[in-house]
Amino acid sequence: MVTSRTGTAKYLRNSARVKREARRAGLTHCPGVDGEPCGRELDYLTPKIDNSAETDHIVDHQYGGSDDVENLRVICRVCNNGRNKRKPVPVADLEQFPLSRDW
Repeated sequence: MVTSRTGTAKYLRNSARVKREARRAGLTHCPGVDGEPCGRELDYLTPKIDNSAETDHIVDHQYGGSDDVENLRVICRVCNNGRNKRKPVPVADLEQFPLSRDW
């Protein structure tokens, strides 16, 4: 059975640290992603609701990002889910596929 990469001890430890430091620094509202502010008031105590504070990777793991503190930030659940939605793989038009074995 494959375990979740975000379930590792290193990620969980660093995630808790980033949330704790953000709360101490006074981060009360979601800063948003990609320069677009969200503004939702963050809830650090209640998980799995729209405004719950979640830890997000700045550089995704698939692009070489790590679980280090420097690569983690706090955003709301809505922004985190919206950012991490799977994007469909682009498929070429039918005209671009070869129709014979002469390729």
